Amino acid sequence: MVYGITGGTGSGKTTVTDYLKKLGYTVIDADQIARDIAEPGSALLWKLAEEFGADIIAADGTLLRKKLGSIVFSDKERLDKLNSIMAPALDTAFGSILGEARLEHPYSKIFFDAPTLIESHREYLVDKIWVVAADTESRIKRIMERDGLTREQVIERMSNQLTDEEKIKRADVIIYNNGTLADLEEQVNAALKL
Repeated sequence: MVYGITGGTGSGKTTVTDYLKKLGYTVIDADQIARDIAEPGSALLWKLAEEFGADIIAADGTLLRKKLGSIVFSDKERLDKLNSIMAPALDTAFGSILGEARLEHPYSKIFFDAPTLIESHREYLVDKIWVVAADTESRIKRIMERDGLTREQVIERMSNQLTDEEKIKRADVIIYNNGTLADLEEQVNAALKL
């Protein structure tokens, strides 16, 4: 069984997936796959540069993720374009990694950490969806601390994502990350028994 873990920026997806890894579960990270498939010299990287400008590539040939983020996270149309470019390559890489994980752990739950699983209409990749949700103020504070952004920048990024309410409508499991780490882990433990 493959479980997709999603949620808005700053909701606590990484905290949930870190805990799942600690428990011994396989977690496939969509962001890591995206980094791997956009490696220096790849056709995908050049396609991104063609769409978003050559200045998203560093002198050493690596993708400047923050630069690309500053372009797409404030413009929903550009974000949708990025997702349409990345999705086919991500799906292929995910399928390969999932196949290997199923061979290694045929009877285990496998988790796919995919921040834009619902936005990119890729729910078909998983059997069940877990949504990690948190109140807006907590998310804003976490993102400001994590990424060094202003409150206005965070709000602008959040405005281009589906709301927690919209994601929750598609969830099989909802994990609320408004309390302590122990509260969060207790919810994950309960969800694992479902």
